[in-house]
Amino acid sequence: MNFAGLFIRAVKSGCICSIFYHGLMMVTGQAVTIQQAFVFTVVFIALYFLWLVLVSKRK
Repeated sequence: MNFAGLFIRAVKSGCICSIFYHGLMMVTGQAVTIQQAFVFTVVFIALYFLWLVLVSKRK
């Protein structure tokens, strides 16, 4: 898989995980701001993309 495909996969997974994580936080009564959600999503996407690249190059 090329870098574009890996990045698209990381973005999709980042958005889905962010929705579930922050949704759970809201259900439990914790305050969630847009900035927190945005930072979490961006960091998750970056780290997951890096992990996908490293794992795909190892093969």
